[in-house]
Amino acid sequence: MALTLDDIRAESERFGRLAFVATVSPSGTPYASPVAVAWHGETILAFLASNEAKVANVRKNPRVSVHFAVSPETDWDSCVLWGEGRIIDDTEGRRGLWDKMGYDCNMFEPGGPSADSHVFLVVEPSRALILRNYGLKGRDSWRRP
Repeated sequence: MALTLDDIRAESERFGRLAFVATVSPSGTPYASPVAVAWHGETILAFLASNEAKVANVRKNPRVSVHFAVSPETDWDSCVLWGEGRIIDDTEGRRGLWDKMGYDCNMFEPGGPSADSHVFLVVEPSRALILRNYGLKGRDSWRRP
């Protein structure tokens, strides 16, 4: 079944706010780490420390995947998105996203949006896949037209 991006967003929200973000280093080494994510319009946001490997990786290679992990609570379904990431590291950009994460970013960055120690990762999905029960009960996909 072909899905819309709104369908993907609704499906992904079943998995909660934690997802694994995967990036690739300049040497080709894959990195995946759990982060809190939030949808903002048609993009996915993550609030990250500026010195994290995934920030440096996205600066060199914008290809990113976001994987909402399987669990018994979702009947072993999973949702994976692929897209282009960009880092928002200027005060004005951080200020515009500061209240979009669904939690108080000041808990992690008391210096507020003007502090350079945190950035936002913005991922614009280009395709997505939902595997139902590891794919045993079907799969649904979406691709940006």
